[in-house]
Amino acid sequence: MAKIERFEDIEAWQLAREFVKEMFLVFSEKKLKTEFELMSQFKRANISIMNNIAEGYGRFSNADFIRFLDYASASASEVKSMLYVLEDLQFINSSDAMRYRDKVDVIQSKILGLIKYLRNHKKIKKT
Repeated sequence: MAKIERFEDIEAWQLAREFVKEMFLVFSEKKLKTEFELMSQFKRANISIMNNIAEGYGRFSNADFIRFLDYASASASEVKSMLYVLEDLQFINSSDAMRYRDKVDVIQSKILGLIKYLRNHKKIKKT
């Protein structure tokens, strides 16, 4: 695993950040602009992925970090579920929805890999 000295070094956080930007750009141009509650929930869940990774990194123990990574993974599942809603309501087409879900799967896989690593190693960052 690459040396991690700050949360910005965590690949899962980097991918989540890119995904947040992509989703904001995609949906700023769609008819979803008028779906305030749906988009608010989607955006909060999406941002929650990267924020929970960052917040967990700022904790003092691997157990705390793992707990926040678990929250990040749960938020990723929420985003993935909401992508089905957006697809079912025809706000996004099926191929885009599948591509976005695949990106969420990659992010979630990175988070779960980090959890596994933390369970088997000492602290990954300097204190």
